[in-house]
Amino acid sequence: MNKNLNYYISKYFSEYLPLVKGVSKNTINSYRDTFVSLLEYLNIIKKLNINNLSLDAINNLLIEDYLMYLETEKKNSISTRNQRLAVIRSFYKYLKNRELSCLEICSNIQLIPNKKTHNKILSYFSTNEIEILINLPETQQKNGFRDYVLLLFMYETACRAQELADLTLKQLNLNEHAYVTLIGKGNKQRNVPLTDNLKNVILKYLNTFNIINQDEYVFKNKTNTQFTTKGIEYILKKYVEMAKILYKDKFKNTYSNHSMRHSRAMHLLESGVNLIYIRDILGHTSIVTTEIYAKTNPIIKERQILEHSKQLNATDKYSESQKEDLLKFLQEL
Repeated sequence: MNKNLNYYISKYFSEYLPLVKGVSKNTINSYRDTFVSLLEYLNIIKKLNINNLSLDAINNLLIEDYLMYLETEKKNSISTRNQRLAVIRSFYKYLKNRELSCLEICSNIQLIPNKKTHNKILSYFSTNEIEILINLPETQQKNGFRDYVLLLFMYETACRAQELADLTLKQLNLNEHAYVTLIGKGNKQRNVPLTDNLKNVILKYLNTFNIINQDEYVFKNKTNTQFTTKGIEYILKKYVEMAKILYKDKFKNTYSNHSMRHSRAMHLLESGVNLIYIRDILGHTSIVTTEIYAKTNPIIKERQILEHSKQLNATDKYSESQKEDLLKFLQEL
């Protein structure tokens, strides 16, 4: 068999990612989007026949051109550019271990560096803003009640938008010690406790929307199908825009789905919750990732400065006579 690049791309997606690495469907879809983008670029811009790509059809120079195209023509952010590059590097690491003739090409592509980007300031709501935002939906209306529960759930569980979209009834344990099992990146599961208030709200919600099938999605859109992350973002932004009109002195930042997650982490930190527990709630693999909240939270910084500045109050080590003797000694040197 004449193994071309298309052969390995097919194997990578159909066998390696799901069966060898065991990555989630969402991760596969994300990787797929990168290759769709790359292949469209090769076809439309570089005029290559993407149905029969030779193993040496793509090299590091072409990938660098593609990355520049994403920034200049597609107006993608540097973050998106780096994410695309990470996916491409992953594929060529896979290819290098299976096709020795491509060793140099694969190595050169893997050596393409990420582009430096400015660290973004985390966008999150204050506790007062969160209270305002969550209580904006008209809960007397069915969809308004759904939006209220959705926003409350997003905040209290600090879930990712995709975790919320994928949430099914069987993931909710609404007994005495209620919790939700969230399925995050790489199919990693974590249990997040639910407050009594949230548990009771969810029970009312499930009854209102007659959600009884264990495999049924908890949150659905107006067509009674699974929410997308874009649909969740639309709901959040709708109420943020409403809040900006009603409260002109608040909601000054640009917000996204992740802002709810950031907000919960910040508020737990401000309440004195240990970073280890916040890490577990967020589902971070490493505490280093969670530390960003401590580093960027101005309230925590101010608290630490005030606490430790008390230790810096200098006391005189010399009496007046000792100072005079010391001055005299120094002057006579």
